[in-house]
Amino acid sequence: MKPLYITAAVTFSGKTSLLLGIGLKLTQMGKNVGYFKPVSTQPYLEGGKLVDEDADFVRRILAIRTPADQLSSVIIDDKMLERLIQGKENRDFLEDIKKDYATLSEGRDVLLLEGGASMREGYTVGVSTVSLATSLDLPTLGVVRYRDGLKLMDDVLALATRLEKHLLGVVVNGVPTEAMAQMTDQVAPYLEKRGIRVYGVLPQDQSLMALTVGEVVTLLDAKVLTGEERRDALIENLSVGAMSAEQALPRFRRMLNKAVITGGDRADLQAAALETSTTALILSGNLPPPSSIIQRAKEMGVAVLMTNTSTLEAVEAVEKVFGKTRLAQTEKLTRYRLMLDQHFDFNRLFADMGV
Repeated sequence: MKPLYITAAVTFSGKTSLLLGIGLKLTQMGKNVGYFKPVSTQPYLEGGKLVDEDADFVRRILAIRTPADQLSSVIIDDKMLERLIQGKENRDFLEDIKKDYATLSEGRDVLLLEGGASMREGYTVGVSTVSLATSLDLPTLGVVRYRDGLKLMDDVLALATRLEKHLLGVVVNGVPTEAMAQMTDQVAPYLEKRGIRVYGVLPQDQSLMALTVGEVVTLLDAKVLTGEERRDALIENLSVGAMSAEQALPRFRRMLNKAVITGGDRADLQAAALETSTTALILSGNLPPPSSIIQRAKEMGVAVLMTNTSTLEAVEAVEKVFGKTRLAQTEKLTRYRLMLDQHFDFNRLFADMGV
């Protein structure tokens, strides 16, 4: 069995999507692929059991039969955090992880392990990314989100310093078009000279980070006033309507395929949004808009959603997931796999893994 530990330097780096892309490629090659997320900070209830959100998603896409609640050894929820603070949690977390690692490795050609959202995770339970890589002797693939050239290099070099011999190499993700040439022609060769393998430089694709209207409906428990047929439409940008319509209009015009979150009583901002490229209006305060707004939204094919949360609460809820690559839709998953085929060196990675 060949393990690969995939972890992120900073949050929203795209590690789950990359893991999924690698898993699908290996499956296509006829390999028996398993999945394990040792430490989870994304708990939710599924069928009355506490599971990790990413683990449940990956399990379904890769057609892994192991139940989701068995794919994470340590799931940190509010109750566990309280026990930890009070000194009432006496589990040997690392030992539990080692046992599950052995179990989930059985019969697999490759076991893909998912790390935390950043290098900071896991310390509360004494199982950080570095300690896991060291304890289980895991070859590790680091996913580094582009911020700018200097920050990118610092992130990669910091990752290499902390993981030392366990770092197999890195992938740079979310690179804007104007920075691609610098990344591929200058930064990647520089890192290679420093002994750090760069398996891919992935361009930024805003549509992959988009939310669907349906996902927002579920997230906010919103009532759909118009656009029921638009649940699969993509929201690529987010804008908050909290100023005058005159001030908002120039901003609205600069943002394509957006959702505008504003109060249900702000008909002026709603009308302004409908004059620009808008996928959805999210109206807070459980206040329905005027009939003229509903009619105009229907004409423009814009979904109008009403939620009983405040504008601030709605913004916070959406921002928690917005910008995180989500591949639940077939179209997005296909697009992402094509991107990897163009910009990611599977052959080099698999050779280094010994697959």
